Amino acid sequence: MNDYQRIDQWLWHVRIFKTRLLSSKSIMSGNIEIDQSKIKKNHVNVRVGNKIKIIKNNLSQEVEILQLTKRRISPKEVDKFYIMHSCSISTTYIKTQNDMLKNKTQRIGKLNKKERREINKFKEKNNFE
Repeated sequence: MNDYQRIDQWLWHVRIFKTRLLSSKSIMSGNIEIDQSKIKKNHVNVRVGNKIKIIKNNLSQEVEILQLTKRRISPKEVDKFYIMHSCSISTTYIKTQNDMLKNKTQRIGKLNKKERREINKFKEKNNFE
């Protein structure tokens, strides 16, 4: 076995990405860092001991490579090939989720019959017109 492997192959082999194409697209979009340096090429080689930062679905993961592999491994064997050091959700994702919740509480569309009656009662009671 070589002491290096392409990053896109390794990410796919250890099931971090479902397909090799998704792995390649993530690398080209700048969502992968090796030893704190961003990469944009699929053909960058990784070695045992490299630390990889992966941003996927607004989730940031840091993994350390323990072994390289020639083939795609089963999900049961994944623990032998890397150690996950940390995992965190990006703050922008949390902010967008909070904004979406705020917007859901605002009314969209016309008032229904009950709401119109309540407004009319309030107007009549307080002499608004």
